[in-house]
Amino acid sequence: MKIKIGCALLTAAALLVLAGCAVEEQEAKDLVNDPFSDHQSEIRDAVLSIKKDIESSNIEGLQAIHLESEKFTKFGPRNFDRQDVASTNQSEAAFFSSITEAKYEARDLKIDVFGDVGIATYYPEVSLMRDGNAVEVSGRQTLVFLKTDSGWKLVHEHGTVKSP
Repeated sequence: MKIKIGCALLTAAALLVLAGCAVEEQEAKDLVNDPFSDHQSEIRDAVLSIKKDIESSNIEGLQAIHLESEKFTKFGPRNFDRQDVASTNQSEAAFFSSITEAKYEARDLKIDVFGDVGIATYYPEVSLMRDGNAVEVSGRQTLVFLKTDSGWKLVHEHGTVKSP
């Protein structure tokens, strides 16, 4: 009798483990084909927040979106060298405190999400005043986001200015 009860308990435990595995498989998302629409919307909001921060020269807002990590990197558009988060924050503070009347458009925004990583690509159209001169710039922008406990954070930026 003890053996039958032991076997029954062991069988029940095994079935629970297998059932748990089956539930996990059903809940797993397809990282390539699932659009992750809810995450796309959150990243779109983050890009629009960056736009507002640029237009208002909100340096603290621009810096807050960066992941504070050694894994953060940035290329361009004002600096050819690879930047870390500290040099990016310093460069952006210097630039955005020197401009006024900024208008920023993220044209043809495309957002692809792969679980907790999202990539936003678009063509920025920018007009601003710097040192009393009107400046208009367009280019290409790639922003790589990571979902963290405190929201979506930038882990990589790459901006390229369109040649005249």
